[in-house]
Amino acid sequence: MPKVTAEKILLGHGVITIGAIPVGLTRGGSAFVVEREMRQIEADGDRGPVKGRIVIDSEVAKLTVKALELFNAEDMTKYYPGTSLTELSTGDPPTVTGNKWTSTLKISEGDYNDVTWTGKTKDGKSVVIKLENALNMGNIEWTLEDKNEAVPELEFTATYDETTRDTPPWNVEFAA
Repeated sequence: MPKVTAEKILLGHGVITIGAIPVGLTRGGSAFVVEREMRQIEADGDRGPVKGRIVIDSEVAKLTVKALELFNAEDMTKYYPGTSLTELSTGDPPTVTGNKWTSTLKISEGDYNDVTWTGKTKDGKSVVIKLENALNMGNIEWTLEDKNEAVPELEFTATYDETTRDTPPWNVEFAA
């Protein structure tokens, strides 16, 4: 029987990257979930689930991030798909005075990013959660409270490739 130790505990803090660029500070943690829809293939006379007749109809992997350090205009289109950023300028010659961020109502190829969470176990071994071609499918929702910081939730969902729809777009790597 293997020796039981606390060394294999997965620590909750880690680094989130979107397209290999770190998100920055987070607050309230992150959450990884794979939603699976399973179905029993039923036959007359069955009294319950039957081994070998259970199939996975769908599988959706999500990584939710509560981003404290999000508000950099240049990165908003990376966090929120279907948006664009344009420079605001005044004068002749024009002087850039800021940026305007708005919706495009269209998802573009560049909106899809690989998203990773990199953490470790108590004994220091790396654990990496990867979502491929992920898209933040959550709403643009910022809670703006007096005496508090906005901590938007980004809900990245891995998407399947059209040509390999039977290959799940997520994985978890454990260091040896």
